Formats: sequence, C-alpha cells, structure tokens
Amino acid sequence: MNWLEFDKDTIFKGKDADGNRYLNQFLRDYERIFNITDFNAGCEKCLNDYYTKLITHLEMGNTTKPREYQLKPKYNGIPLGFGSPILVTNANITKKYAEALIKNHPRGEDLFHVLPEATNEDLLKGLKRGELDEIAKEIGLNPEDYSNAELITAAIKEAQKQA
Repeated sequence: MNWLEFDKDTIFKGKDADGNRYLNQFLRDYERIFNITDFNAGCEKCLNDYYTKLITHLEMGNTTKPREYQLKPKYNGIPLGFGSPILVTNANITKKYAEALIKNHPRGEDLFHVLPEATNEDLLKGLKRGELDEIAKEIGLNPEDYSNAELITAAIKEAQKQA
C-alpha cells in the first residue's frame, strides 16, 4: 500500500472498500519494515510517531514491500568490505551486495534479519557427484543412469518437482 497517497486522518480512522481499517494495514507494514511488534495503537502521540517515521521512510524512496534481504538494525550502514566506500543499508541493499557480505564478512548470514529461503537448486549447487548420487538413491533414481553431475542434478530437480 502506498501510504503517501493517504492523509493521516484517513489512515487512522478510515476503512478500505472491504471494510478493513487502514490503521491495521498501516501497523502491519510498520511492523515488517521496522521489526517492531509492541504497538500502542491507543496512544495518539505514539500513532503520530509511527506515522511520521513510516512516511519519512517512504519519502526517502523506500517501499513497504517485503525485502528479500534485510540487515539487522545494528548492521544497517555496514561497509561492503574492508575500506569500501560503499555503505550497505536496508534502503540500498541488492542481492549482489547481500551475497558479497555473506561471503566476505566474518558474521556472514548473522548480519541479516531477513534472508530468502534457500531453494532446492541452491542446495544442489556445488555438491560433488558422490553427494548427488546419495540424494538420487534416496528419491528412487539410479545414479548409474546419468553420465555426469549436471545430468543427475537435472534429474533430481525434476523428480523433486513431481513429488
């Protein structure tokens, strides 16, 4: 939802076409973006603070859409690498930046509050032939039917899709 299109009174007191309160939707977006779950929706001062913070966030070019990667608050603004002039924030993070941080930073995945779930394809990537053979046997494939790791990987993916 683009909250910049609504005035404060509409967000706090209005309802959408289905009768859902905008405030509930607003607080869900606020919770997801700022990772805060303790709301005081009965406090007008608190609601004004939530409104100001989220609107400022949106006016800086951010969105309310969930991100694939999100840094923990204490790492927001971390250098991309030692001596790098690039500071990675939740506002500018890309898949490329996230993968570089995971690969090169000592804390790796611990820098992140949100990471995408690994897909089966990601899990199969980099496995050796022997490991692929074991997986193939577990799902009922005969590893001897495949001449190389690429073919057996494709067969495993296909079998997993059908399962």
